[in-house]
Amino acid sequence: MKAAFIHANVIDVLERKTLIDQTVLIEEGRICAVGPQLDTAGYQIEDLGGKYLSPGFFNMHVHTTVSASTDSNFHAYTPVESTLLSLENLASYIRSGVTFVRDVGSYDEIWEIREAVRSGRIAMAPDMQLSGRPICQTGGTTWTMVGYQADGEDECRKAARLMLRSGADWIKLMGTGGIITRGSNPNATQLSVEELRAASEEAHKLGLKSCCHVQNDAGARNAILAGVDCLEHGDILSDETIQMMVDRGVWLDPTLSAAYCIFNRAPEGEFKTKAEKGFKTSLDSFKRAYAAGVPCVLANDCGAQFCYHDEFALELEMATNYCGVNPYEAFAMATVNAAALCGVEKDLGSVTVGKKAHFAVFAQDPIVDIKAAQDCCMTVKNGQILWKK
Repeated sequence: MKAAFIHANVIDVLERKTLIDQTVLIEEGRICAVGPQLDTAGYQIEDLGGKYLSPGFFNMHVHTTVSASTDSNFHAYTPVESTLLSLENLASYIRSGVTFVRDVGSYDEIWEIREAVRSGRIAMAPDMQLSGRPICQTGGTTWTMVGYQADGEDECRKAARLMLRSGADWIKLMGTGGIITRGSNPNATQLSVEELRAASEEAHKLGLKSCCHVQNDAGARNAILAGVDCLEHGDILSDETIQMMVDRGVWLDPTLSAAYCIFNRAPEGEFKTKAEKGFKTSLDSFKRAYAAGVPCVLANDCGAQFCYHDEFALELEMATNYCGVNPYEAFAMATVNAAALCGVEKDLGSVTVGKKAHFAVFAQDPIVDIKAAQDCCMTVKNGQILWKK
């Protein structure tokens, strides 16, 4: 199939600029030309009429098989329920301009769901990388939900091997307490350096990566010392820990909107109290980490309570309006940076000749008003329009 998207204002996340009134030509699902007034003879025309075309978003921290409802993390899902929820959630990603997700904690149905997406059986869905079930200590964060409980180096190593046997692209580890596990203390460390290292090594043996939930500085240091590739949340990071991240090339996925949404939506009680502190400290930690040169991506932790699957672009607003990140930089974190962390930058992450045609389209300029990114009016994957208002 040959398609031409004409009169598009293209957000160039590599050069940090917007290319006005461009034509983007697609052949066999890949971009074959980008430029003004290109010859479109023989192409199926889609006139964007001055709308803004971006690379499709990467939501780098999702939980596809659960809902964000107030009881979601304590409800015993059947395989049918979690599968049906996943179909709804996958479609909501697409409608919000997300064409790639990294699922870092879901029920076992997620493996078959990913394969159905890859085969095309599920069309209304983003590309996916998976960790399977996150590895936590007995009674640790996520144990009431999707967590796989393991204690000691040997059990953690075996748990990682089980996830890798199932087809994991990442190993997800739980290094500290968390907000949405009842009774869990975000200030407490959980899996030890040795336990984290054992699991992370198993991923690295296969050329894959590991990521770790950390909500305090001690847990962050443990994960860094263990060789983890990416920290999730990082609510409290000292300057010394941030420098360790810079020195070792450790990434940060701050999930800025997660604690914000929980704090603003949860009723009075444990979750709201923990989220209030996490929200305030996470903004400060992210700003200092970003300024120091830590490579960053964006995600909204959807599937966690009060964090909805169609709200990824709120994360860009948090980064820009709350943390002072330039909008182009925020778009880069949500696209080309994420592609690099996932190892798919040759195929995805920018509107570049030779890459797959994964786009999000917005009626208004999100660089001028970042909130415009929350109103996706078209999503394209492999050159096919999957969603259009």
